[in-house]
Amino acid sequence: MIITFGGGVGAGKFLEGLYKVTKKEDNLHIVVNTADDINIYGVRVSPDIDSVLHWLSGKVDKKKGWGIKGDTFNHIKKFEIEDSWFGLGDRDFKENEKKFSMMERGSTLQKVVDNQRKKLKITKARILPMTNQIVETYIKTKNREMHFQEYLIKFKMMPKVEKIIFKNIRKAKPSNDLIKSILKASLIIFCPSNPIISIDPILSVSGVKETIKKSRAIKVAISPIVDSKAFQGPVLKLMRTKGLEPSVVGVSKFYQGMADYMMIDNLDKKYAKKIFSMGMTPLIRDIRMTDLKISQSMAESIIDLV
Repeated sequence: MIITFGGGVGAGKFLEGLYKVTKKEDNLHIVVNTADDINIYGVRVSPDIDSVLHWLSGKVDKKKGWGIKGDTFNHIKKFEIEDSWFGLGDRDFKENEKKFSMMERGSTLQKVVDNQRKKLKITKARILPMTNQIVETYIKTKNREMHFQEYLIKFKMMPKVEKIIFKNIRKAKPSNDLIKSILKASLIIFCPSNPIISIDPILSVSGVKETIKKSRAIKVAISPIVDSKAFQGPVLKLMRTKGLEPSVVGVSKFYQGMADYMMIDNLDKKYAKKIFSMGMTPLIRDIRMTDLKISQSMAESIIDLV
C-alpha cells in the first residue's frame, strides 16, 4: 500500500503523476488536509480535497493550478464586492452545494468525498480527509485574526504573521481507516506541499504523527521549494514564522525524524550533505513539475525505492 499526505497545487501536480503510474493493486490512499476548509457563499468548501479530485479526474484548470477547466463565475455576481473575494466557479459551487446538503443531512465529509471520487471515476485511489471534524487554520496578525483563505486570497499574504492556529485540532479524530492505512503502508510519501499549512495540520490530528514514526514503511518527503523559491503560496513566509530556514534545509528540518529520504531539485544539490547530516538520504533530480512527465518520473523513482 502507498499512502500520501498533502494538499494544494504542488500535491495535485505530483499526485496526477503518481496516479498515472500506479495500478489498482498498489492500493493508493491519499490523505488530504482539510484545515483550509471554509464556509462561504452558503456552502462548505474543501479547497485541497477539491484540488485533488480535479487533478486526478483531469478536470483541473492547469493554467491556474486550481478550479475546473472552463468554469464560469456568474454566481459570485450576486454577492457584494467585499464578499466575493473567494474565486469559486459555478460548477464548483454546485458540487459544494451538493456536498454541504449531504453533510447537513448527516453524511461525513469522508462519505461525501468518496461519492465524489466514484462519480469522477477515480478508481485507482481512495481519498481520505485528515478528519471528519471541522478544523480551520487561522492566521493571527498584529491587528486581527483571520481565516487562512482570507490571508491567502483577500489580503494577498501581505499582513505580517504572528501566529498560526489550527482551531479545534485537539478535538479532531483521524478519519476512518487513516491510522490502519498508515500501519499497512509499505511506502509513505509527503507531497511537495506547504509543510506548515498543508502537512502540519494532518500531523497534528491525534495519533497521526506518532503512527507515521512507528510505521516501518519507507518514508519520502518532497520539497515544495526549489532554489529558495516556493512552488506556490506563502511557504517561505510561514516557514520563517515557525523559525525554519526558507529553503530545502528548513523543509528537511521539518521532516527530520519522520522521513528517510528527501527529494530535492538539481538546483539544490549543494544542500545534499546538510540533508544527509539530518539523517535523511537526498534524492536529487528535476522536481519542477512543468509537465506530467516530470511528476510521473518523480513518482516512479520513489516507487522504485520499495
